[in-house]
Amino acid sequence: MTADQPYAVDMRRPSTRRLVLAGCLGLALVGWLVWAMSNTEPPPLPVLVADVVAVLGLAVGPWLLLAGWRLPREPSAGRAFWRAVRAAGLIVAGGLVFVVAIGAGTPEQAEIAASVAILTVLAATVLTLVGGVLFPWLFLLTRAVTRERSARVRAEERAEVAAHLHDSVLQALTLIQKQTGDPAVLRLARGTERELRAWLYGAAPTGGEDFGAAVRTVAEEVEDRFAVTVDLVAVGTCPLDGRTRAVVGAVREALTNAAKHAQVRRVSVFAEVADAEVVALVRDRGHGFDPSVHNGGDRRGIADSIERRMRQQGGTATIRSAPGQGTEVELRMPLPGAA
Repeated sequence: MTADQPYAVDMRRPSTRRLVLAGCLGLALVGWLVWAMSNTEPPPLPVLVADVVAVLGLAVGPWLLLAGWRLPREPSAGRAFWRAVRAAGLIVAGGLVFVVAIGAGTPEQAEIAASVAILTVLAATVLTLVGGVLFPWLFLLTRAVTRERSARVRAEERAEVAAHLHDSVLQALTLIQKQTGDPAVLRLARGTERELRAWLYGAAPTGGEDFGAAVRTVAEEVEDRFAVTVDLVAVGTCPLDGRTRAVVGAVREALTNAAKHAQVRRVSVFAEVADAEVVALVRDRGHGFDPSVHNGGDRRGIADSIERRMRQQGGTATIRSAPGQGTEVELRMPLPGAA
């Protein structure tokens, strides 16, 4: 079918709120039926059987339907659910066979048949509610509580390990980076520190189709290539597209320029994904340059790889620098749909 098909499916499937309301209404009708049977003249047996079946069906049906949608996702709960449903079906089938067998030739036989039918429906209803709805949900709730407790214990243990490693290994790696002059040792210490921090604090994997991960990958590439330290702060993320890829490319070019020409050991990067735009700032405290000078390969790299790249995707690049005062590259890219 066309794109209207998912809408039709959603229309045929009621929401959870509607099912809960229908189930509560059915339970209220069960209470009303019990009161009516105790305080009013009983109707003819066929009418009474039909009323009981209708009311109990309305009371059980929504809960059973809701459980049937949710519980089969969990294998153990799903097996318990379907076993209870099959057992209830067998009880109803057995009751129907008995009613048909004894027939309704005399008033006594008709009364016995109606009583058996009512008892059969009641037994199947209780079995369905208890075995098909109540027990599986209690099982899932208990398991969820157990998993949460286990996760909390693991988180506490991980926090203890992180605190110990931060006070020992990470500080040692930082000291090595500050004291060593060997690029190979510096690169090894920096890579080890990065991997350890990612394991301890659950950093997102690099690469892929994620803006924050892509910026992190660029920072690591520049660190490994030029033996500098990139202090990265990333706030928020979004999927990569043409605009965000342009920002990542401009960040890579700004970091490369800083690592090659600023003659500093540290460069800072701040990247933020807001509702309306993506902002990135690349700063260094190096030699700086005069932005008004458009000659030279360095300036052409800024004009082509940063400013033009951002401008082609609808963004802006602002270069602030002065000789001896470092450089700041500010990148702003509006997101689709932003005013």
